[in-house]
Amino acid sequence: MSRVAVIGGGLTGLATAYYLGQAKPDRQIDVFEEEHRFGGKIKTKRVDGYVVEVGPDSYLARKQAMTDLINELGLGDTLVTNATGQAFIYDRGNMFPLPGGAIVGIPTEFIPFAKSTLLSWPGKFRAMQDFFKSPYPTEGDVSIGDFFKYHLGREMMDKLIEPLLSGIYGGDIYELSLDATFPEFHSLERKHGNMVKGMLAARKQRVAANVKPSGQFRQLTGGLESIIDALVAQMPANVTLHKSTPVTSIEKVKDGYVLGGTVKSPYQEVIITTPPQRYKEWFAQDSHFGELMNMDLSSCAIAVMGFERETFDATLDGTGFVITRKSDTPLTACTYITAKWPQTTPQDKIVLRVFMGKPGDDTVQRLDAEQLKELALREIQRIMKFNAKPLWVELTRLDKSMPQYKVGHRDLVSRLKDYAAKAYPGLYMIGTPFDGVGMPDGVRQAHELVQHIVNED
Repeated sequence: MSRVAVIGGGLTGLATAYYLGQAKPDRQIDVFEEEHRFGGKIKTKRVDGYVVEVGPDSYLARKQAMTDLINELGLGDTLVTNATGQAFIYDRGNMFPLPGGAIVGIPTEFIPFAKSTLLSWPGKFRAMQDFFKSPYPTEGDVSIGDFFKYHLGREMMDKLIEPLLSGIYGGDIYELSLDATFPEFHSLERKHGNMVKGMLAARKQRVAANVKPSGQFRQLTGGLESIIDALVAQMPANVTLHKSTPVTSIEKVKDGYVLGGTVKSPYQEVIITTPPQRYKEWFAQDSHFGELMNMDLSSCAIAVMGFERETFDATLDGTGFVITRKSDTPLTACTYITAKWPQTTPQDKIVLRVFMGKPGDDTVQRLDAEQLKELALREIQRIMKFNAKPLWVELTRLDKSMPQYKVGHRDLVSRLKDYAAKAYPGLYMIGTPFDGVGMPDGVRQAHELVQHIVNED
C-alpha cells in the first residue's frame, strides 16, 4: 500500500488527510502533529456557558470552501452569521463611526462619506479625485499601501484603509503584496479604470440584484473547535493521527522519503502544511528554500476578557472598533463579542476581544503573558473609558505566526513549487506561507491539492 505523510495537524493538515483519505482509500495516510492537541491556532473556551474563541474567531462567509467542509461534516445546522452594527475607528483619542456605504474604507455613497468627521475636507476631496484617475501606472504587483495611496490619498490610507486591512495580515501594508492579498481590487481597478468607479459599479450590481446587507462572517454554535473535533472523529479509516510527534528531518531516499522522529518506513508522498520557519529543520542545506525559510513573520496577541454586565460601566455602541496606527497605543482593535456573536456569551456577561501587535512595535515579543494581560486591560479601559474589573482574561500569544506576503510573493511561490516538483517528486507544500492565511484558504488549498493528486494518478 502506498504511504503518505501529512506534516501538521492544524485545520489545513486535517482537511488534507480527510479529503485524501476519501479520494484514495488504497493509501495509508499518517498525520504528524508535534503538539499534544490537533487544531493549531483554533481554540475554543467552553466553560460556564461561554463558547468563546481565544484564537481565530470566525471566517469570511464568501470563502465557500470552509462552508462546504462544515456542511460535509454535518455541522451546517450550527452555522451562525455575525450580528451587524455600526463599526468605529479610534484615532488619536477620539472614536469615529465608519462612514456608511464604505467597503473596506472605500466610499460608495457620497452623503455618508461627506458627513464623516473622521476625514478632513482636503482628505475627502483627494479621495474623490480618484473618479478621474487612471489605473495604477505599474502593470505588475504593487504594495497595498502604494496602490491605495495612489487612488485615495494618504489621509484615507492612514485613517481608513490601513486600520481596516492591515489587521488581517498584521504587517506593513507598504510592503505587502496587493496581488497576493487582495487581488480583487487590482481586477476591479483594471476593469473600471479606478477604485471609486469600480466600487460604485460593485454597489450598483448588488442593489440591482437586491442583495441585502448582512454579516460577512460565520461561526458555529459549538465554536470553531467543533470543526476540528468533527474532522478527527470522521477521519477515514486509512488515516492515522499522531499527536506529540514532531518531524525532525525529511530525507529523500530511493523509494520516497524517511521522516525523522516518526515511523521509519519510507513515504511515497509527503505533504507539508506547517508555518515557514519549520522548513529550516528540513531543508537548511538547500538554498532554493532560502526565501521561504526566512520569510518575515508578524506577531500579535489576543486578550479575551469577560465582565459582569451589571458592573460594566461603558456603553457598547456597535460591534467594535479598529485603531489607527498613529494612535498612541499598542492595541490595534477591539471586538465586542457580546454584540457580534451574542450566542457565545451568557446574557449577564460582557466579553471583549482585544488585539495587540503593530508593525514595528515589539510589545508582544518584549512582555510576558501577565504583562500583556495587564496592558490590554489598562489600555482598553483608557480607550473605552470604563473602570470595571474583568472576571477573567485569556491571552493567546502568536509570536512570529503570520507570514508576510511581500510584493512579488506569487512569483516566489511559483518558483518554489516548480523547483520542488522537479527536485522533490512527491513532496507538496501548502498552508499559510503560500496562498492565503485564513482558515478557508487552508481548506481550499487542501481540497485543490487532493484534486491535483487524483488527476495526476
